[in-house]
This record gives sequence, structure tokens and C-alpha cells, in this order.
Amino acid sequence: MIGSVQLEIRAMPKVDFSDESLFDNPSGTVIRRISDFNSEFGFDVADIAAKKPAKDAAPQVQREKIMAVLIQVAKLLLQYEELNAVLNAVMDIIFKYLPVDRGLLILFDEAGTPVPRLTKFREGFEGQDIPISRNILKMVAEQQVSLLTANALEDARLLGGKSIAIHGIRSAMCVPLWNRDRVIGAVQVDSPIHIGSFTEEDLDMLTALANFAAVAIERAQLSEKIEQEKKIRAKLERYHSPGVVDEIVKGAITTIDESEIRSAEVSILFADISGFTTISETKKPEEVSEFLSHFFSCAVEAIFAHGGTLDKFIGDAVMAFFGAPLAQTDHAARAVRAGVTMRHLVDGWNAERAAQGLPAVKIRVGINSGLAVAGNVGTEKRVDYTVLGSSVNIASRLESGVAKPGQVVISQNTWEMVNGQFSVEALGEFQMKGLTQKMPVYAVLDDGAPQTAPRSTSNGTIPSSPTPS
Repeated sequence: MIGSVQLEIRAMPKVDFSDESLFDNPSGTVIRRISDFNSEFGFDVADIAAKKPAKDAAPQVQREKIMAVLIQVAKLLLQYEELNAVLNAVMDIIFKYLPVDRGLLILFDEAGTPVPRLTKFREGFEGQDIPISRNILKMVAEQQVSLLTANALEDARLLGGKSIAIHGIRSAMCVPLWNRDRVIGAVQVDSPIHIGSFTEEDLDMLTALANFAAVAIERAQLSEKIEQEKKIRAKLERYHSPGVVDEIVKGAITTIDESEIRSAEVSILFADISGFTTISETKKPEEVSEFLSHFFSCAVEAIFAHGGTLDKFIGDAVMAFFGAPLAQTDHAARAVRAGVTMRHLVDGWNAERAAQGLPAVKIRVGINSGLAVAGNVGTEKRVDYTVLGSSVNIASRLESGVAKPGQVVISQNTWEMVNGQFSVEALGEFQMKGLTQKMPVYAVLDDGAPQTAPRSTSNGTIPSSPTPS
């Protein structure tokens, strides 16, 4: 009772969506299995391969009409590569061949969440947000059926969807975007004013269009993914060696998360040109740029050859590190080999300069190993993958304050990790800024290290006895 008004409450009949009666049409609603559509129109891949005739074939006139349209659709959609262009073309085709007032194209993301991607209104129709009936969408996607309702408000099986009542959905069709057995989204078209706007022939046409559209959309999504991977690879190649990039792209390395800020055991390398200020004073800007390009080419080649990560160029200096983002148990040996290789490559450059009557170039290299913070550091507008900490500062001071022209110097920490692998000379103890105690420092001697490094193996190690190339 509400005041003096008596209301009689009756339970709605239970609806079993797996029951065959669901496919009856008592209230102007048509629900059509995609598998049935495939069979009737000869879209069943198994039947086509076996050259079987279509079961319960659709009327010949309807088949020919749909096939004629699909030929035009296929030609049109093949013209587009970019996803948004494909989506717009699909919706334009739907509005061309079907009497719809509003259209909505939905794609499922990787988590299966429906994401509205495109809406369209017939010319002269007042544009507004198109309602999405989650009841209808769920039925279409999960059961792989196409649905037509002449009046959604009077269909008991669709009640419970608040958006149907709130937005007054009348005539509507919703079909899955499917390719083989995979549903990637859905197309919903409706008329919020007219009842009975669509026929079963319209549903067949929209279902067929959706099948062709899904193939074009997946093709565009794949192209988009390839382009995105190219951009990611280009970004990775700025910092990481080609070998590391290849492993990431192939999926062999799955533990790298460059967005994560973490502590890592690394070896840091700094290198610069001795007397660069004096050299640059006598050169024109374009000559200075060319000179630095030669040095940076030698440095980057040496760093990448041993699986290092290029951090940055600082004036005439280069900073790199080993052991991040890919953990490398032999990061110290890699860093030392990179420093020695860099020196050899500069010697090769000097041979060319000597032939031109130009003075030799001398570099200084400092290497330190230890714990550092690694990850993307910066602001919302710009970030760089880098390492931070006292270990980095020590490497920088070894290069700028200890190493003499032509020397590769390493800290006590690095020496302990590579002891026995290289010929070194003890230089004594040096006081580093920021440290209370003096630090033993060693110079790496020229012991016939290869000018180009061996290719690193998949487990991140370098063969123990590389041969010069």
C-alpha cells in the first residue's frame, strides 16, 4: 500500500539466456547467433574449406545484395592504415547503407573493458551522448549474437538495463565486431524516436559489415602496435646496446621496468677529452661539432658493444653505466672493457688524424662500481633513465680529478670485482671530495683488449676469453 493505493507486485519470468526460446521473436526482438549467420551466408570458414553448401541459405536476393555491398566495403577499408581513419570509414559505411539515427563503435581494451571509440549522428539529428546498454553489450559479446529490438522498452528480456529506460532506447541493433572466434568490440545503432525502424535484413547487413570491419580494425590495430613498438625501440636504442634492445623486443627480457625506481649494483663510466677547452678555442663551431661527433661515436660504440646503457653527453664528456636496467653480474668487467675499447677506438681515430697532420686526441676514463638508484628521473614533461648516488659522483671525480690523458682508472670497488681479469697498475690513494678516507685507485694497462667487443650472450655474460676482431 502507498497511502490508499494498493500495488500488486509480480515476479518477472526467469530468463535463461542459454535457452532456445531466447531466439523466438514474441516482442519484435531478433537475437541471431553469429555461427548461424556464418552458415546461412557462407561465411563459415570450415564449410568454405570443405566446399560445403551453406546450410539454410539466406534468400538469394538478400545474399547478392549483401555481397555486393561487402565488395565495395572491402575495397574502401583496404585504403586505410590508421585506426581512426578505419573507424570513421566503418561508421560512414553503416550510415550509408542502413536507416540509423545514431551510431556508436566500441572496442574492448586488453582487460576486456568496453571503450567507446566513435559516435556519429545523422545529419540534422541533435548530437548527444549515445547510451550504452551494458545488458545488450554483454549479451552480444559473451554469447556472440547479433541483436535487433523493435522497441527495447517493451522487451522483458532487456529490462534491468537502466540505460534502456533512462535514455528511451527504441529501435536498436547491436552486433559484435568479430573475426573468427574473437570479439574485439561492438557496433550499436539506434533510433530513439521511431519504433520498428530496422528489419532482419538490416540486421544481416550490419552483421556482415561488422565482420569485415573487425578484420580492417584488427589490421589497423596491428599497424598501430607496430608503429608504437618502433617508437619504443627507437627510444630504447638511444640508451641501450642493440643486443639488450633485441632481447627486450623479443621478450627474452621480461623483468625490466624502466618506470621503476630501484637500487641496483652498477658500474658507472665517465669519459672526456683531455684539453678540450683549448682545442675548441681554435676551431669554428661546425668543426667543434664534427670533432665531438667523432669522439662520441667512439664512446657509444664501445659502450654499446659491451651491453652498457648510455646515460648522457655532458659537454665533451660521456656518462654510461652497466648493470641496469638489465642486471649484469659482470657489470664491472663490462665497464672496464668498454673503457679499454674506447681508448683503442680513439687510437684508431688518431691514426687517421696523424695522416692529415692533426694532433692526437687523448681521453680520460674513470670507472666506479657500487650501489646506485636507477630509474626514470625528471618531471612530468621530461624524464631520463639514469642512475644517482655517491657511486656516480666517485666515478665522475676519478675521470676529472685522477685520470691523466690516455688513462683508464678504476676504483677499489671495481678492482675487487675484476681482479685477475686485467693488467692494472696501482696509482696510490687519492682523497675524493665527499669522502672522509682516501681511496686506492688503479690504472688499467693496455693488455691487448679487442677494439670491438664480443657479442654478449643471452644470459648477460661475456665470453671469458674474447678474441680480438
